[in-house]
Amino acid sequence: MDNALVSGHFALDVQGLERLKNEAAEDPQKNLRAAAEQFEALFLQQLMKSMREATPRSGLIDNTGIRFYESLYDQQLSQHLAGRGLGLAEQLVEQLSSRTGSGGK
Repeated sequence: MDNALVSGHFALDVQGLERLKNEAAEDPQKNLRAAAEQFEALFLQQLMKSMREATPRSGLIDNTGIRFYESLYDQQLSQHLAGRGLGLAEQLVEQLSSRTGSGGK
């Protein structure tokens, strides 16, 4: 999976995550990059969730419907940003590759 493929996936694609898990079990080194990109997306999603929770709310923007759609938006945005690459996935791949002995990307 490359950056273009990760950014094009739906953030809640459970089948895609399950497929990645099965492929990684067969050949961990081959799928290290895709797993690192998914981790980056999940990290960004948690970051945005924490930022939303820290924002004071009142009036019209404080209801469950708005919060639901904000969470969907945050999931897609985090998937998109991770697909473009912020650098976390590259650092994970580099560090984990050196630990497993492959030495490269």
